[in-house]
Amino acid sequence: MNNDLGILDLALLIAKNKKLVIWLTVIAAISSITYSLIVPKHWKSTATIVPVSEGNDVGAFSTNLLDLAGGSLFTTSKAEQAIDFITIMKSRTFSQKVVDEFKLIKYFKITSEDSLEAREVAVRSLTTKVLKASYDEESQVVRISAETRSKTLSRDIVQYYIDNLAKYNLSNRMSKGKQKREFLQLQVNKHMREADSLGLAIRDFQVKNRSIALDKQTEAMVSLYGEQSAEYIKAEIEYDLARTQYAENSPTLLTLAEKKKVLSQKLKEIESSDSKLVPRYVMQIDRIPDLSMQYAQMMINVEIKKKVIEYLYPQFELAKLEELKDLPTFEVLDPPQLAGLRSKPKRAITVILSTFAAFMIACCLALIKERLFVQNSDKIQEIIRTVFARK
Repeated sequence: MNNDLGILDLALLIAKNKKLVIWLTVIAAISSITYSLIVPKHWKSTATIVPVSEGNDVGAFSTNLLDLAGGSLFTTSKAEQAIDFITIMKSRTFSQKVVDEFKLIKYFKITSEDSLEAREVAVRSLTTKVLKASYDEESQVVRISAETRSKTLSRDIVQYYIDNLAKYNLSNRMSKGKQKREFLQLQVNKHMREADSLGLAIRDFQVKNRSIALDKQTEAMVSLYGEQSAEYIKAEIEYDLARTQYAENSPTLLTLAEKKKVLSQKLKEIESSDSKLVPRYVMQIDRIPDLSMQYAQMMINVEIKKKVIEYLYPQFELAKLEELKDLPTFEVLDPPQLAGLRSKPKRAITVILSTFAAFMIACCLALIKERLFVQNSDKIQEIIRTVFARK
């Protein structure tokens, strides 16, 4: 036989060793069929979710207060949200909850007496053998699947991941948008309460004093002082919010502190009798008669509160919108269902591949037998005689 093995040579080789080829192939086929029938069935349940991403703009609005609290509004892309979702689901915290909820230590038949070791092995088995989470960039969806020996268990695990991911987004994500909204809500509520109290006080004052009116000079003074006071309160709010976002030695914080100081000095000058900030034709506050002074003070406070609320409320409403945009959410396109077909074993594929592999191995053995033992039989016998020859 030539060194180059042709098709006819191979057919002849198989024919010579047909018993070997047939027996190995039949044994492999029977073994693979037996294995496929004995091995436990596995069932896969899959769910599909899509991250929800809002539009990019809700309005052109930019103020120092919003900038200090975390910048302008932005939208997290679907890809980033999807990666966040997958990272959260594969985290140790989530995995340990699933292991405890579904008693997976018992499911994986982990017999370690060390509870920490047993949980660690169960978590590793869960993330490598059971759970699969992936993001499809083309369709922009996240697929979550679980494969176990129980249809119900597979479905329940996927549903548990979806439910707890939603809870996590609602309760554990502390975003900058939420921080801004809570801060501004406290400020709005505070100044609204104070404005209501001022309204009642003015009503009582007018009833008691029969509606005493201010002249034009007093009104001008009220307007000037109210504007300056409102600016000072704005600076205080900006400074207080900045303290929650920046370090004490931050340039931004130092700038706001200096701004407060300057505005405070201006207010003191307006309150002074010889103030250069107040025109001569406007009556000084400390020269207003006592009764008019009381009414003027009330009107000043009302003007201050009005401007502060006008400043805060639009930002509070916008912060609520930003909080909703900053909170990752998703929609469930396909909820998990009980599997109709088993995911493994793939009996037909297993039998075909095993039988084909056995046939190829049998051919190789036949080739080795032919080349090594048949063609070189004389050399082999000579080697055996030499080895066992008596000296």
